[in-house]
Amino acid sequence: MKKNLESIRLAGLLFCLTPVAAAVAQTAAPVDSLTVAAAPEAVVNDEAYRVVVTGARAPVALKDTPQRIEVVTRQEIRETPHRELADLLGKTTNVDIKRYPGMNGSVGMRGFTPSSPMTGESMQTLVLQNGLPAVNNNISFMPVNGVARVEVMKGPASSLYGSQAMSGVINVIPVRRTGDIQGGVGVSAGNHNLRQVEADIGGAINETLNFDYFGNWEKRGDYKDGHGQTMEFSGYKQHSHGLRLGAELAPGWTLDARADLFRANDVQNPGPDPEIRQFETSKDADRDLYSLTLQGKVDQHTLSAAAYTGKENYLNYDLKKDGRLVQSYDSRIKWHGLQLKDEWDWAEGYKLVFGYDYNQTKASARSGTPPWTFSYNPDSKLKTHGLYAQQNISLNEGRTNLYVGGRYDRITMSTLPTDGLGNVTQSRDFSQFSPSAGIKHELAPGISLHASAGKGFSAPSAWKLSGEYSGSDWKQDANGNWYPVPITYVGNANLDPESSVSVDAGIGFERDNWNMDLTLYHTRIKDKIVAYDVSPGLKSWRNADEARMRGLELAGNWQFNSNLRLDLGYTHSFRSEQRNGSVWSPLEYVPKNTVRAALVGNWDKLHARLGARYNGKSWKSRAERGGYTLWDMSLGYAINKHHTLSLSVDNLFDRYYEEVHGYNMPGREIRVGYRWNFR
Repeated sequence: MKKNLESIRLAGLLFCLTPVAAAVAQTAAPVDSLTVAAAPEAVVNDEAYRVVVTGARAPVALKDTPQRIEVVTRQEIRETPHRELADLLGKTTNVDIKRYPGMNGSVGMRGFTPSSPMTGESMQTLVLQNGLPAVNNNISFMPVNGVARVEVMKGPASSLYGSQAMSGVINVIPVRRTGDIQGGVGVSAGNHNLRQVEADIGGAINETLNFDYFGNWEKRGDYKDGHGQTMEFSGYKQHSHGLRLGAELAPGWTLDARADLFRANDVQNPGPDPEIRQFETSKDADRDLYSLTLQGKVDQHTLSAAAYTGKENYLNYDLKKDGRLVQSYDSRIKWHGLQLKDEWDWAEGYKLVFGYDYNQTKASARSGTPPWTFSYNPDSKLKTHGLYAQQNISLNEGRTNLYVGGRYDRITMSTLPTDGLGNVTQSRDFSQFSPSAGIKHELAPGISLHASAGKGFSAPSAWKLSGEYSGSDWKQDANGNWYPVPITYVGNANLDPESSVSVDAGIGFERDNWNMDLTLYHTRIKDKIVAYDVSPGLKSWRNADEARMRGLELAGNWQFNSNLRLDLGYTHSFRSEQRNGSVWSPLEYVPKNTVRAALVGNWDKLHARLGARYNGKSWKSRAERGGYTLWDMSLGYAINKHHTLSLSVDNLFDRYYEEVHGYNMPGREIRVGYRWNFR
């Protein structure tokens, strides 16, 4: 009852922002917000990125959004040296990243620890692909090839997207070409035995049909760290493919079918430092996402319906001393769902976005070696029905923009019969309401204030609610040898979702040749789910702890002239900690300070970029670890409109660093490339 009262009070506070905003606006007549001639997905040039879709699930001018949204453009993707999506985001946006060798990455923001959850467990930063769940439990399995832009929205987004969006949303939006057919082929090579081929083609087949295809093949060998030590068993092979078929069914009506496939083989992880005795591991991974999207316009309504299905699987192997690879883990997750949405322009300056989401996820994990495979947690199923609405209002000739909205989720979590466990099938239903609101007001030309507030939540996994199963924990004897200890896990049917309340406020400046935004944020998490010992050999979970995060973000750029630009970003964490009992301790992998900067030059035929990222001190493995600075650079020269040469260097000064304590990351990486374009 107490939680319901808190939700009601917060909802009332948020909805009260509507008349407050109107008073600030000092106007009686609303006006139209920015009209977009075409959906932002339909264009590739960077000018289109002035319109974003993540903050409202509908096209809105970036300058009018109260939420903090950072956009990584297609040009930045091409020009920034990166291994994978997490690496790219760390160099171009104000987020925290954590990567292990062997394609295992995660992203956090605003004090939320970047973490890769266990199979079937909720994430706290939601990853989308073109607005749909990305069918993804590991952000390293998200290809960047064929991406038009990435929108990173900060702050709680549960009012639009439900669970897993407590800290924000990362929306990866693919290229959609409907004009003349164009494309190209690129090849590149580098040290660490890098070999890569990429190809793409897309455009209109005729007046009715259009398509896009993007393919990428990549192979890497063992890398050297910043000390010059070769990290044996650290290479991998991967390839990805994205195919879209589109049809213009009638004026204003489109139908798109997409298939996105990712495969990685022999993805090797050398493990921690050599002095730590640990077996190397390898994995094979595959990820598929299939979707069908229908969109059209009827009078003042823009309607859309999307259905999707997908899976993410990977097999993990341990490398034994005799060179054998022995299977040790098998993870399988399946998604499918449906989205219905209406964007209703019911009056000048008033857009109501509302809709329905359905999602079902099934997860299973096995440990051990076939045929003696066993489960350390039961198979699970999660069903979610969500209803949401957000009212967007533009007032005072577009100088004041605000939104208010909320979402109701009905969630069913179940454990399923699981071989080797003998567990009892159980399920639990619960509901969650998540309100939010925000306002942005232009005080004077080029100076604006913005603020937002909202509630987020993260659902507990089914096996923490209703599982009852046996497993093992690992302990170390006096000689340093590890041995298994039997342990029983019992679910807690009374667990509540983790919930958060977040507020932020900031000021933005925009001039002809520079812009800047400074934002303060504060988040409080309640009912954190933690494991505890019921008795010797028996564990369970409870809502016990809380966490709090507070900090500031600074982002901006300065266009020195038509050819040269400086991009800057800074995040300072005043507080990022959680309470265990009566003791507050720092959250791990959240740096006290991060700074990123990039000097970008574009001339007639030449592109140049020099970038740097400083990761400050943070708590890792229960101790404070030192920070580090990494530099990168890239050059591109267009011989003519068909032929381009490129050079990039990542970790320019060959710095030794660890993103996870004990795991040596790659040293200097050099790549040279050539691309042939046709249009």
